[in-house]
Amino acid sequence: MFGLILKVSEYLTPLSTLTYLSSKLTDAKMGGFTQWLIKKFADTYHIDLNECEQSDLSKYETFNDFFIRKLKPEARPIAPISECIGVSPVDGTVGQADDIKAGRLIQAKGIDYSLAALVGGRQEDISLFDGGRFACIYLSPANYHRIHMPLNGKLLRTIHIPGRHFPVGKRNVSYMDDLFTKNERLVCIFETERGPLAVIMVGAALVGSIGTVWDGTVVRRSGIEVKDYTDRDLHYQRGDEIGHFKFGSTVITLFPKSLGDLDDSLVSGYVIKMGQKLIANPKLS
Repeated sequence: MFGLILKVSEYLTPLSTLTYLSSKLTDAKMGGFTQWLIKKFADTYHIDLNECEQSDLSKYETFNDFFIRKLKPEARPIAPISECIGVSPVDGTVGQADDIKAGRLIQAKGIDYSLAALVGGRQEDISLFDGGRFACIYLSPANYHRIHMPLNGKLLRTIHIPGRHFPVGKRNVSYMDDLFTKNERLVCIFETERGPLAVIMVGAALVGSIGTVWDGTVVRRSGIEVKDYTDRDLHYQRGDEIGHFKFGSTVITLFPKSLGDLDDSLVSGYVIKMGQKLIANPKLS
């Protein structure tokens, strides 16, 4: 019954409108109020300012300037290739990490969702990852919100899939079917020396925007948009920044089994940081 009430309330709440208004507010320069809001946020979520490239809060002109703050390189060391094939693209909490079985991914106990729907329905994209592995990591508002490359690769294409902006916290993940295929998302497909890799940035309630280093802010459209980047020679090294969220959300990484195994640490609820082990080195297994 609680799950049904939750689903109805989420559908009746104008989340897209609230998300739009939130993005306008958090991108606005409001002087003293902005500084008060940033300090309140930093205190509430116990943000370690010593990790930030810019630790002086007065230097941030908008709330989102602080929210997508950059960190000092030493704050997130990248695990060496001798320890793992691929690293976590984000700071966050592992929701699920497992094999993709019969074209389905686990969302929560008793709930799964479609790989085809997640990546936009094109067979050429589905076939890359069907039977592979996935790791789903949730970013709370307290987390660092820049997204990084798990391993060396070249960007092939992106698929922007419009959708809703339901919250993606633990409560909704546990009760709302097909949550990650209902929300707006950007599927980024890369070619690596070991095989294909997808990094999927899933939007959510109050996420003002999704941004990438190659195209800036993702423009929201009414239909699915596929962009080909094969002629732009966009190469990224493991640990390189590739995008950001302006508020909390989720990143899902997909890869074939030939690329490697999930690291043993990736159990549900595990708190992970960008640069830590995600894809195990088979030589150490």
